[in-house]
Amino acid sequence: MRNTFFSGIVLVAMMLISAPAIAAKNPAFWKTTVTGDFDTVVANLKNGLETGQFIITSEEDLAKGLENNRHMLGGDYKWNTIGFKNVTSIQFCSVVFNHEVFNIDMDLSILCPFKVVAYNMIESPTKVTIITVKPTYLLRQGNSRERKIGLKIEQRIIDAINVGIKLEMPSK
Repeated sequence: MRNTFFSGIVLVAMMLISAPAIAAKNPAFWKTTVTGDFDTVVANLKNGLETGQFIITSEEDLAKGLENNRHMLGGDYKWNTIGFKNVTSIQFCSVVFNHEVFNIDMDLSILCPFKVVAYNMIESPTKVTIITVKPTYLLRQGNSRERKIGLKIEQRIIDAINVGIKLEMPSK
């Protein structure tokens, strides 16, 4: 159990460390940045997803989880070598999308829940990066019906994210 937990923490750490470098080059990711207070950006992002008729199934503070286990990750000076400040993962689903894909191919159920990650760095705390995996990339080898549903849901996700991040950011 302990080894599994530690392996999971190491995997998340590796993903966090490599995410900024990979995202810029990886066609599987949709990525944008916004300026604002991290907690406000995340709250607005969730609001946008809910406005887009997605159901938020979970939210995880990945940075806090790593910080709480830094003693297993090399101590205070080695657990955060890239310098991230906050990392929050939001998982969400769409009942409508589930219905559509279940009636095409049950294997497509693997797509839900979707996930969007918001993060910022210590040196630029008001620059929040938002990243998600493109369903069109995952379904690029599928038949035309699968590719069409991937495009439809990807656009819904991006639209919902954009609604959220364009909400008025209160000034402090």
